[in-house]
Amino acid sequence: MRDPLVGDATKVRLFAAGVDNLLAMFLASLIASRVPELTNNDRVAAAIVAYLAYFLVQEGAWSNTIGKRLFGLRICRLSGARCGWRAALIRTGTRVLEVNPLLFGGLPAALAGVFSKRHQRFGDMLSGCLVVRATRNGPQAGAAQREDAPDGARG
Repeated sequence: MRDPLVGDATKVRLFAAGVDNLLAMFLASLIASRVPELTNNDRVAAAIVAYLAYFLVQEGAWSNTIGKRLFGLRICRLSGARCGWRAALIRTGTRVLEVNPLLFGGLPAALAGVFSKRHQRFGDMLSGCLVVRATRNGPQAGAAQREDAPDGARG
């Protein structure tokens, strides 16, 4: 029987999230500022769509983002398979509540990731995914951590 996967809950994931948020905000600002005929409300809407699209497209197509790639992480299903478009859509949709500057920033996602059994944020739980260390042989070859291993023994 294969051991269940446990996600990465280290500061590496936090740094990857920081890089991704900066890049997504830059992309959102760039797109919203480059369309002169938009009203202010339309600019805000365009910025929000661009910000969310940054995550949706990368996670759906490649099971990671630029930030995750830079820090050696990837998103996988609990089975170890790719994230996929459906799971990426769920993860992106929950990001609106989990990582919202008006609702405590990324605190809800961070707390869920630290305290959940598999180190998943709410979007991960709902989509059946988690963020693991990327390896050439997939998550089972060093990227995953045994669920029942003591903290010091996790890989």
